[in-house]
Amino acid sequence: MKNILKVFFLILTFIHSFAQEEKQSVVKLNFSAAVLGSATIQYEKALSNRMSLVIGAGYRPKKLVPFAKNAGKFIDFADNRIDYITLDNVKKSESTMGNFHITPELRFYFGKQAAPIGLYLAIFGRYNDYHGDVPVFVDTDYKNVPVRLELPVDTRLKTYSGGLMLGKQFNLGKRFTFDWHIVGGHFGRVTVHGESNQNLEGFDDDFRTRLRNKILTTFNINENYLGLVVDNQGVRIDNARQLNYLNLRGFGFNLGYRF
Repeated sequence: MKNILKVFFLILTFIHSFAQEEKQSVVKLNFSAAVLGSATIQYEKALSNRMSLVIGAGYRPKKLVPFAKNAGKFIDFADNRIDYITLDNVKKSESTMGNFHITPELRFYFGKQAAPIGLYLAIFGRYNDYHGDVPVFVDTDYKNVPVRLELPVDTRLKTYSGGLMLGKQFNLGKRFTFDWHIVGGHFGRVTVHGESNQNLEGFDDDFRTRLRNKILTTFNINENYLGLVVDNQGVRIDNARQLNYLNLRGFGFNLGYRF
C-alpha cells in the first residue's frame, strides 16, 4: 500500500508540475481493467506536437481470479509453452491473485492532429508485482499409506519488461477523450517465489525426500530453472536462473479528461 501511495503522489506531483498549458494534459481511467477488478489511472502530458510522456499505475486487491473458467483455459494455453513447470495440479478456481503495476511510456503521434490526439506508437516499460494464494495438491504416501497433501502456496511473481504498443486517442467533445490501446507486446524478466509453510517436523527425512521428488515429477519442475526446497518448515520454490517473460498489452479502453 505504501508503494501505491508513493506512485499516486508522484502522478499528482507530475500533474502539478507540467499541467500549465491548456488542454495539453489528460487524466484517464481504464474501464476495461475495472471489469477485472483493477483500478488503473494514467496521466499523459504532451511534450510537443508529435510526442507525449505517460505514466500509469494500477492496483488489484488479492481476491479470486476473475472469470476463473476462461482464466484456467488461458493458464493451460500458457502452461503448454513453459518448459520448466506444469500447473495441472493447481486448483485454479480457488486461487486468489492481486497485482500492482506501474507503466511509464513515451508516445509518438502521427496524423494531422497534434498530441495527445490521434494514432500513436508507444515505447513503454512495465513493472508488475503479482501476489496471491494458489492451492495445489500432491498425491504421495507415508509408511505405505496413500496420502493426498493439499498445499496452500503463497505465491509472488515480479516482472520487469519493455515493449511497443499501437493505439489511438480520440476527442470526445472539448474536454473528454477516449484512448484505445489497440495491440502491443512486451518482453523481459520474471522472478518467482512460492512457499507453503507446512510443519513437516513430524515426518522423517525419507518422507521429505520422497515428497520433494514427488513434487518435482507432479509439476515437471526443471531444476535448471527453478530451485525446490522441502524441509521441516515446508516447501519453497525460487528462481535458479533468470527467466524470460513475454506478454501482450492492448484492448484497453480509457476515458480521459483533458486540461
